[in-house]
Amino acid sequence: MTKVRIALACMILSLISPAIAQNHTKYQAGFVSPIGTNGTNSINYINDYSFNLLIGINGGVNKMEIGGLANYNKGKTTGFQLAGVTNITKNISDGCIISGVANLITDDVKGFQLSGVGNINSRNSNGVMISGVANITKENAKGFQLSTANITKNKLNGVQIGAFNYAKVLKGSQIGVFNLVDSLESGTPIGLFSIVKGGYYALEISTNDVIHANLNYKMGVEHFYTLFTVGFDRYKGKDLFKYGTGFGSLLPIGQRYKLSFEATSNQLVYDNDWSELNLLNTLQTNFHFHFTPQCSLFAGPTLNAYITNKKVGEQYGTIDMPHTIYDHTSSKNKLFVWIGFNAGVSFQF
Repeated sequence: MTKVRIALACMILSLISPAIAQNHTKYQAGFVSPIGTNGTNSINYINDYSFNLLIGINGGVNKMEIGGLANYNKGKTTGFQLAGVTNITKNISDGCIISGVANLITDDVKGFQLSGVGNINSRNSNGVMISGVANITKENAKGFQLSTANITKNKLNGVQIGAFNYAKVLKGSQIGVFNLVDSLESGTPIGLFSIVKGGYYALEISTNDVIHANLNYKMGVEHFYTLFTVGFDRYKGKDLFKYGTGFGSLLPIGQRYKLSFEATSNQLVYDNDWSELNLLNTLQTNFHFHFTPQCSLFAGPTLNAYITNKKVGEQYGTIDMPHTIYDHTSSKNKLFVWIGFNAGVSFQF
């Protein structure tokens, strides 16, 4: 008999609970929950329109909700939400969500999210996420993300733009200072530091027609990588240092052959003078011959544009240029353009 009573009680509760959850009102207005038109039972009401002077706690929204501080919904929200501090949804969100501080969604999100500090999605997101500090998606993300930090803990199918971008699996693009990818399905991370598991990393020793000793480090993926370079030479009996950065692309053209295209910008420091404009910009194409899968010899032509306001004696410049195809002197500096060469050995790891 006791078991029958328990079974009947469970059946009654299962019938009552959905009925309560489906209570619907066209409009809801409140000061701070439970002071409002839906009273203490507000969390069991789904509203078409909800207006909360400070904080609203409701069962869901169909069209629009505005809160002075916070909007909290245990059910699905669709349409437009605006809060001075935060929007919290414990179910699916589909629409436009705007808050001054944070949007917190514990289920799937579809649509547009904008917050002053962060958007945090506990499941999947599909759409646009914009915030001042961080966008965090704990499962898959599809669409566009813009923030200081964008973090997708599973697969990203879309674009991340920020100072720091992370995706466990990337199908799309990352644009930032630091990019971190566990697995690249397709696409391109573009940044100053792109760390890709199984990506492209190489150390090179090279020489060219003006700086005879150079050390280059490359990181990213073969079709787009960042290049960091330092160099040393002597000019008129004094030390000449070079440091710079750039970007490049390495394309396979055969089993042992590859072709690289690179652009770099380098500051030259002559006689320990770090203050003067002394900039060497280079476009170069190198043909790579791999004598092992990790090691290659390379060589190719360079197009150089050297602009400087540094003089040694009465002459502009701190490097020996073999020839120039163009030069121009202004009131403060001089520009030299010439075609040169580059050659070296590359170790990929």
